[in-house]
Amino acid sequence: MSEPGGAPVVAVVGAVPGALADAAVAAARLGADVRLVGHAGDERQVGDLAAEGVDVAAVSTADHLDADPVRHTLEAIGGLGAVLVGTDVSAAVVAAAVGTAAQRQVPCVLDPDPVIPTVIGLLDLGAVLTPDAGELADLVRRGAGPEVPDRAPAEAAATLHSWSGAPVVVTLGAEGVLLAADGRVRRLPAHPVRAVDPTGAKSALLGALALLLAAGEELTDALEVAVVAAGLAVGAPGGRSSLPDGDALQAALDD
Repeated sequence: MSEPGGAPVVAVVGAVPGALADAAVAAARLGADVRLVGHAGDERQVGDLAAEGVDVAAVSTADHLDADPVRHTLEAIGGLGAVLVGTDVSAAVVAAAVGTAAQRQVPCVLDPDPVIPTVIGLLDLGAVLTPDAGELADLVRRGAGPEVPDRAPAEAAATLHSWSGAPVVVTLGAEGVLLAADGRVRRLPAHPVRAVDPTGAKSALLGALALLLAAGEELTDALEVAVVAAGLAVGAPGGRSSLPDGDALQAALDD
């Protein structure tokens, strides 16, 4: 899936282990040049990521990850195409990563799992938010107030999108995804597959989405392909072991 001129460069900011670390593997398997920026509790886990082709030079085994080194690392990555950020690191690191992506004018994908207050304050920076239905409801409550009644996912996505104009991608499992962008909401169906294990689906979607945005694809086109990657992961057992490579994804797209 990499471009003829070279692999798209994707920086992933998150904790190891975690969904973002698996998303880094997903992007690497699909052909991205992945730089993981984060912290890990176990050097063996870092080694496993390196064996998958993920650049782990900026992964620390310290208990805490500081914002300034993360910012400096992202500023120094040559040819950076996209940044994928998880909220399983400190709020300061999340803010630094999203802010640096905006400063460098590269696409940023922000996965709010778990939902933290900082996310609402970062909406104006334009990152693509990727909540599931529960995280979406939590974000709307935090932004609009706890007295606001629960809303259907499409209405909630439209509300969250309207606050800043930033795109919102809501993952709905077997029901596919919602995309709120450019003032409207549309549904993309899930890739038809015999479901085996949903564990790796979100990581596959995030990794593919970040790769394709880094390669210059438009959000809607990138998301359509990312949904197929997620479906392939659902059709295989395990988490990281289910993540498709570029050949498998291309075959599914050609089918």
